[in-house]
Amino acid sequence: MPVLRRIDNVMFRVSDLDRAARFYESEMGMRRAWTDTERGQIGFLFAEGGSEIVIHTDPAIPSPDLSFLVDDVVAFCEDHRRHGHTVRREPTDVRCGKLALLEDPDGNLVQIIDLSWFGGAARYADRILGG
Repeated sequence: MPVLRRIDNVMFRVSDLDRAARFYESEMGMRRAWTDTERGQIGFLFAEGGSEIVIHTDPAIPSPDLSFLVDDVVAFCEDHRRHGHTVRREPTDVRCGKLALLEDPDGNLVQIIDLSWFGGAARYADRILGG
């Protein structure tokens, strides 16, 4: 049975990526994990647990936006449907793998994400993506 592993990330839309990055590094004590210049996103790691805060400038992404990590988004969606539940947004490609939006029995939205493009493991090493 598929399970939610942890909160993968919380995303915040910001007006100035550089100013917000300085804030999260110097004022919040977070470590920059990655920068994706192509998508205008920067990820920061919490001191514990492996979850991230991601800042971005994309008005199409809600703010805040929360994703739960799963092993395989496609399989999770198939299981969700098999149990009579609704998949609101089919799996789509994102920076690290796949993302989908599910409904719980009361219509609450549950966003799931996997790391399939990264071989199932987070990739950090302070690398810059897309630039």
